[in-house]
Amino acid sequence: MISLWITIGLIFATFGVASLGAYFSVTGLAALFSGAVVAVCLMAGSLEFAKFMLAAYLHQTWKSLNFVYKSYLTFAIVTLSVITSVGIYGFLSDSYQSASSVLEAETVKTESIKTQQSLVSSEIARLTKMVEEIPENRISRRLKMRAEVEPQVAALTKKYNDGERVLTESNLKLIEVKRKVGPLIYIAKAANMNIDKVVSYLILVLVSVFDPLAICLVMATTNAIESRRRGVKVEAYGSGTEETAHVAAQPAASVAVRPDFEASPVSAAAEVVENDDIVVQMNFKDEAEDKKAV
Repeated sequence: MISLWITIGLIFATFGVASLGAYFSVTGLAALFSGAVVAVCLMAGSLEFAKFMLAAYLHQTWKSLNFVYKSYLTFAIVTLSVITSVGIYGFLSDSYQSASSVLEAETVKTESIKTQQSLVSSEIARLTKMVEEIPENRISRRLKMRAEVEPQVAALTKKYNDGERVLTESNLKLIEVKRKVGPLIYIAKAANMNIDKVVSYLILVLVSVFDPLAICLVMATTNAIESRRRGVKVEAYGSGTEETAHVAAQPAASVAVRPDFEASPVSAAAEVVENDDIVVQMNFKDEAEDKKAV
């Protein structure tokens, strides 16, 4: 018989894994079919509940079902498990995309700002070079060119400084986003792979374990509960048998110590009528004595 604490642990584990799997699946399927969220949630929730009930029913009645019905139930459970896995994959991939999209957006924004900063720097350098290329002996022209260029340089310098401030803010936000997906980045670098492929493989591993484990936990829980129920019945039957044997043994002992046992065998037989074996033995003895008397 499976112990009580293991049975209780299986019940809690089954409830936890099955509930989380159903939540991930329903949420993922709702994200995939966002046009009918309520209908998809109701459909997926009912299918999840039916899947676990079918798994428990099929596990308990496997030997008594015919082949066609049993095959269909197995096919239905496997199909529902695949649907659940698709929903869990959609939920986990959507969670990753929500973080990776921000990371990609900030990366594109940073690269764009850097490109603009490079263009501004080139323009400032070009204007400064135009002034420096004027010969020093042509002071009036040089001063005139400098007067024309200085407002442009000042505007470009202000634009460059504004770009530097935006770039700093973008880099800080980029660091904050990288903290969320930092472990995935380190795993991708260690495996020398693209981060998207690493995430896909990890999600596939989780999906391949999550729902099959929930189904196995449902079967294990039903088996544990049934084992304890049978064990309690066996223990109750065993204790009743021991008491009956103890009561039946008492008259035999009383017969052995009665002094008038040989003188009155009929009355002795009435004393021990509860013990069928002793009654049969005494009747056999009486018949033998009758034969000797004849």
